[in-house]
Amino acid sequence: MSATVLGLIGGIASGKSSVAGLFEAERPCTRIDADVLARRVLRSPSVQRALRERFPRMVGPDGSFDRKKMASLVFQKPAELAALEAILHPPILRGIRSAIARARSEYILLDAPLLLETGLDRLCNALVYVACPARVRRRRAAHTRGWSEDEHRQRESRQWSLRRKRARADYIVNNGSTPAVARRDVRRILRRIEG
Repeated sequence: MSATVLGLIGGIASGKSSVAGLFEAERPCTRIDADVLARRVLRSPSVQRALRERFPRMVGPDGSFDRKKMASLVFQKPAELAALEAILHPPILRGIRSAIARARSEYILLDAPLLLETGLDRLCNALVYVACPARVRRRRAAHTRGWSEDEHRQRESRQWSLRRKRARADYIVNNGSTPAVARRDVRRILRRIEG
């Protein structure tokens, strides 16, 4: 039996990782986190070489990549963002496809910030929208990532609108209330998939 791939979508800091944890508590799952893959890709010698050539002031002599400095550049200049994505996206997408192919669990949870924008939804059996109010997401981003409201808005403006994401979803998890509400939604989704 092949695995069911669930793509997790929603706004930045909506709690997609915590919702993935709720699915994992209910069923055997393989979680594929594009941010984790991106950090691994950033350590790749070929990617570091490409970044040094294109963004020489962003890579230190030890090969370390200044993500904060890069973010401040690319989110102000679309051409720079496109250049960065041209370097990073191909190996990240290959890593995601490879992880899906290797997974042996009943469910695969795909958490990728640009899941819809990069066409990864084509690899999913269903899309789960993680709903969370903007004020909660901004507060979480400030607390966990140190982002200002402006930085949060700027980054989110580079993604599909929440309305468009929600319209593409097969299921919705309310993650702006209590963990019990989100857990109830996750259990309801599993019953519908398995029923």
